[in-house]
Amino acid sequence: MTKKKNHFIAYSTLVIFGLYMIFPFISTGLYATSTAWSNTILPEDFTFQWFVALGQDPNFIAALLRSVSLTLITLAVVLIIMVPTVCLVYLYFPKVDNFLKGLVLMPYAIPSVILATGLLRMYAGSVVPMYAVLVGGLFIGSLPFMYQGIRNSLEGIGAKSLMESAEILGANTLQSFLRVIVPNIRLGLLITTLLIFAGFFGEFVLTNLLIGGNYETIRIYMLRRMSENGHLASAVMVAYFTLLLLLSLLITRLTSAGKVKRKERRSKRNRRAVGSFQNPSETVSLTKQ
Repeated sequence: MTKKKNHFIAYSTLVIFGLYMIFPFISTGLYATSTAWSNTILPEDFTFQWFVALGQDPNFIAALLRSVSLTLITLAVVLIIMVPTVCLVYLYFPKVDNFLKGLVLMPYAIPSVILATGLLRMYAGSVVPMYAVLVGGLFIGSLPFMYQGIRNSLEGIGAKSLMESAEILGANTLQSFLRVIVPNIRLGLLITTLLIFAGFFGEFVLTNLLIGGNYETIRIYMLRRMSENGHLASAVMVAYFTLLLLLSLLITRLTSAGKVKRKERRSKRNRRAVGSFQNPSETVSLTKQ
């Protein structure tokens, strides 16, 4: 009886929390598909004209493409720099790793407004393009997520033991990193990349302060539309969340397919090993090979 009561309390808490989290999205979706909604519980009428107007607006398409390109470029820079750096520090420089574990948390203590002000004072009027400065600012903001995510993945797979084993078997450091370490931390990289993608795609403060109206991203576009038409702003928000949801489902699908393939390969190897023990002649031939 006590277990059933505990389960009921746990499930009720989860349901209440889920409703609390999803209710703003539902209300935003209703407002984005309504013609008028002021004095009633539900909208007076439903329409998709705001989404049609959004799709026909060239500024929305341009803002969406700018956000995607900025996010992908910054992610590429972050992955190319951070993955080998974190692996190198974790494997060969433990003292530096202990120092960086605290240092990478500094972006939490620096508000985006202060960071943007410092970057403007240093690079405004210089030969460095402000787009590159923006990419660098986003790179700094991603350090806590990327560093801890990669480091936790390396610690979870026992990267030091894997590197030693690969080098004993004759692989050099680069081969061990590309063929042993990277495939094993791929799932952790995908999860961390998804988290950073959501943050970059919805970034507003740095982009608005460093570049402003010269580079209108989806969040700047949404803010401008909010002052013009609340229905269009809600439609932009629904499209934004839907895009992130589809991306999350795609990455989840890819990671699940990877897990299934690895399990199948592992089971095939196990069956082959069991068969070789049951067939001595096959074991001898395998030993000769």
